[in-house]
Amino acid sequence: MIRAIFPLPVFILPGGYTRLRIFEVRYLDMVKEALKSDGLFVLCDFDSESFSNVPETGCLVKIVDFDQDEKGHLLIDIHAQSIVTINNVTFSKSKLRYGETALLEGPGWLSHTQPLSLSDYILKESLEKLFKENHELSSIYKSTCFDDLPWVIARWLELIPISHNKKQQLAFNSGFANIQNFLHTVINNEFT
Repeated sequence: MIRAIFPLPVFILPGGYTRLRIFEVRYLDMVKEALKSDGLFVLCDFDSESFSNVPETGCLVKIVDFDQDEKGHLLIDIHAQSIVTINNVTFSKSKLRYGETALLEGPGWLSHTQPLSLSDYILKESLEKLFKENHELSSIYKSTCFDDLPWVIARWLELIPISHNKKQQLAFNSGFANIQNFLHTVINNEFT
């Protein structure tokens, strides 16, 4: 299916929510267009190496809420639906990118519900604490799954301050146990 594409250095995985500030006319048009149909568009990394600045994959996201900031800019809350491939990118007259998209399985570890083990409670509890202390973060999440280990791992990958490339590598090129061990190391050093 052909979808509008928004290249932005935001890392999000299926099940995640984030808030975007929209002020460029082409992206305001994108939001209007999305809301006239199913509310979906593709969020992807900005790839300076490609002609269209669009990588081969992105995340299909759905607009779930909107508001205005103090400067009158549009704020949209989006919910990540699935990973998609992106092909045949074109530009509209307003320089908005469009591409053919197809659902892509992955990351596999995220689609399997898994209960928390005793050693994983530090990941859960520290994430719950972060949500509790950060009103903006907790306000955009319509639902949470703190008892589902893959959900907790995905949210930590979105939130920890490491490079976008490292997040991509961990999420898509590492096994679940490697990601889990990495996060245990980081979180144990910060929260214990």
